[in-house]
Amino acid sequence: MEKSVRIIKLDEDNVIIKRYKIRSTGKLGATLETSLPKEAFEREARRIGLTFEEALEKLVAVWRFNDFRGLLLSFELPKEEAKRKGA
Repeated sequence: MEKSVRIIKLDEDNVIIKRYKIRSTGKLGATLETSLPKEAFEREARRIGLTFEEALEKLVAVWRFNDFRGLLLSFELPKEEAKRKGA
């Protein structure tokens, strides 16, 4: 299966920046939690065609990271993630 490559370039002059505190959670601090802007989640829910309440129930947060700076967060339906993994 061929991987598609997408380049994400931020227009730093027009990007919205919000800063949030990070909290250690889980056994021995194995994970971290932070807040995210509600309006960003609402926008993604609308893009997918869900109400805010439906999105809270149905979507999962998917973090992508590797050899690039930062993290990429998307909100997806669980079945989309399973399809990508070949399940």
